[in-house]
Amino acid sequence: MHLMLDAQTHLRDPRVTPIPWRKDIFEEVQTRPLTIGVLIDDGVVKVHPPIDRVLRELEAKLKSAGHEIVQWDASGHKECIEIMDLFYTADGGEDIRRDVTASGEPYIPHVEGLINRGQPISVFAYWQLNKRKIAAQNAYWDKWNNKKSPISGKSVDILLMPTMPHTAVPHRTCRWVGYTKVWNFLDYTALSFPAGQVRGATDILPSEHYSPRNEYDEWNWKLYDPHTMDGHPVGLQLVGRRFDEEKVLGIATVIEKLIKE
Repeated sequence: MHLMLDAQTHLRDPRVTPIPWRKDIFEEVQTRPLTIGVLIDDGVVKVHPPIDRVLRELEAKLKSAGHEIVQWDASGHKECIEIMDLFYTADGGEDIRRDVTASGEPYIPHVEGLINRGQPISVFAYWQLNKRKIAAQNAYWDKWNNKKSPISGKSVDILLMPTMPHTAVPHRTCRWVGYTKVWNFLDYTALSFPAGQVRGATDILPSEHYSPRNEYDEWNWKLYDPHTMDGHPVGLQLVGRRFDEEKVLGIATVIEKLIKE
């Protein structure tokens, strides 16, 4: 990333923000106790047992290392995802349909289902949708600003949470990407990293019956097989706000050292 920014790509592409590599930010977060918001469950799809375990183990390591943990909630996520989904079909699928027609190739089934989901909306309706997006982004910004540690009163530096509700799964069996999708909508900085592995012998399903919250949750819960997934990497992610790249990378460096200890 440092090399890419030094290349001054903003002189070639007017959409690139001309921010230099901020070494001071990258280094500063590695020198002090951090305030880390932790989100284990987005309230829509519950993560599989090994993801829950790996995240809680890392949380305990962070506490032992002197970092402060703040429990984060998923308020606002559902609304952000609902608004984002409306953008996908704003043109009635025309853009994708033209490209697929030009290629002469068949549709991937779930893409075909997406473009046939709805009719194009008017320019006026599209701008109202943009207003909803900006309002949701502002609301989440305020949420982050207002979230303070109950112990020290410090603001949250970064969020730690699952990347997906499952590890690697067979093609076309992934149905919920809400854990990452929300950050695309908010235009936040996110970094995924391997934090552990599935332990098939111990990461078993809970003995008590689990009642799924919705069809996505039910689908995800049925995907879990501790034996076939044994040894699969468990991914977590760090999330910072807009233009927090150096901060996120600096904190990732801290966490990487903790994981390797």
